[in-house]
Amino acid sequence: MHVLSEVVGMAKPNPAIYRLALECLGLPGSASVFVDDHPVNLPPAEALGITTVLARREEDTVAELQAILGVRADLAA
Repeated sequence: MHVLSEVVGMAKPNPAIYRLALECLGLPGSASVFVDDHPVNLPPAEALGITTVLARREEDTVAELQAILGVRADLAA
């Protein structure tokens, strides 16, 4: 799922865009994961109970998501 800033008229790190995404998903923050490559965008999501991942190297980000979600991914696929 994605929320496009230009469509909804708000952008990260405005907390309202994270609340809108949760509303669209019909999920609480505690059931959501947000990945971003800009550290400034993570705290507003965390404040709503969303698990956050700072995207760095692909392998590191995938490993962190695997640990959070309890799944395995094959990067070669």
